Amino acid sequence: MGLLVISFIWGMTGYSQKIAYKRSLDAQYKRMFYDVIGNVETIQSDLSKVNVSTSTKQNIILLTDIMSQSYSAQDKMSQLPLNHKSIMKTEKFLTQLGDYTITLAKEALDDKHLNEKERKKISELQKSAQYLSEELGKVQSDIAKDKIEFTDIASKANKKMKESNANIMATSMIRIEERMGETPELIYDGPFSEHIGNIKPRLKGDKIDKDKAKEIALKFLKYKNITELNYDGRIKNNSIPGYIFNSENVSASISETGGKIVWMIDTRQIGQPSIDKKKALELAKKFLKDIEYKNMVPTYSLTKDGATTFNFCYKKEGVSIYPDLIKVKVALDNGEVIGVESQGYLISHYDRKIRKPEVTPEKASQSIIDGAKILKNKLTIIPTEGKKEKLCYEFKVEYKGRDFLIYVDAITGKQQKIFELIKNPDGTLTM
Repeated sequence: MGLLVISFIWGMTGYSQKIAYKRSLDAQYKRMFYDVIGNVETIQSDLSKVNVSTSTKQNIILLTDIMSQSYSAQDKMSQLPLNHKSIMKTEKFLTQLGDYTITLAKEALDDKHLNEKERKKISELQKSAQYLSEELGKVQSDIAKDKIEFTDIASKANKKMKESNANIMATSMIRIEERMGETPELIYDGPFSEHIGNIKPRLKGDKIDKDKAKEIALKFLKYKNITELNYDGRIKNNSIPGYIFNSENVSASISETGGKIVWMIDTRQIGQPSIDKKKALELAKKFLKDIEYKNMVPTYSLTKDGATTFNFCYKKEGVSIYPDLIKVKVALDNGEVIGVESQGYLISHYDRKIRKPEVTPEKASQSIIDGAKILKNKLTIIPTEGKKEKLCYEFKVEYKGRDFLIYVDAITGKQQKIFELIKNPDGTLTM
């Protein structure tokens, strides 16, 4: 009897380990598939940017990224337990796309610009990549909906997955000689929202203790009728060290240096909308004025779950300064501000001396690709990868039915950045 019990326990232990291993392997496969989708999304976005770019420097960056994303996607796809006959052309498409774009990048190093034939091929590649991205997204939805596991596909060739594979990798989508492409990452907040993590804060002022920080937080939250806060600890390993306080649904962070509101969030339940986005914007503007942030202008917005988040940047001498970013979130049920984030502003803001442009808007617009319709332009300051800033013209353009923001150096006249504007019912995204 004892041996039987031991045998049973041994068997159950082995079975549990087998199940755990299967789940772990399936999670790895799903993560890999998710990464492939991300690669493909990024590629199609970068391809659209290449097609509107006239800067060889910009093209080198974009083309090498496409090459990297293509090879990464092909490598991950080859490791998935799929019927490789059904994805053979897709893998070949990705490999050839990587080879093609690195060839163009090498030519760009010699300051060679894209010709019309190359632009036509890039446009074809972008369409193929976009189609592939959409189809992979559908398969991912099918996998989630039908609870399909990759480990089952590997062991018994799940029929549902075979059918999904056939649809995704339809040969009509992949004309190898002309098409190859993949990869994108949506960036909310408008252009240049991710720079703040790489800059040493310019925030100045005396250091305060937690008692003074609590006093500042209570004064700030007076509009919410909050009279007591709980101390929730210090933030140390962050761009802006500070103190955190909370009260029921509300949390806030106060900077140790200068005693500034870094962020505030109210997670209360939001009711049915009673105000529109226009009214919400007026309330967001008034809020910033009340807390003494002057010369802030709205840029982008996003509406989600009953609230609209507005992005504001600082404006000086007619120049929009994108690094100095503040976000304000307004609930659409009663117009109350339920979120603030001023980290970008606190890190980047200082009293800049703004240079005068050395090229005119007309001269700068000559770097815009022929055939693009310029809708408007303005002077801006944008952050660079080297943790510096540049004075640029921002051109909003329409090209082949798609909208772009193209930034041209106001000193040299050379293109610096390109973003694609993606509009949806909730707001505007940049890619």
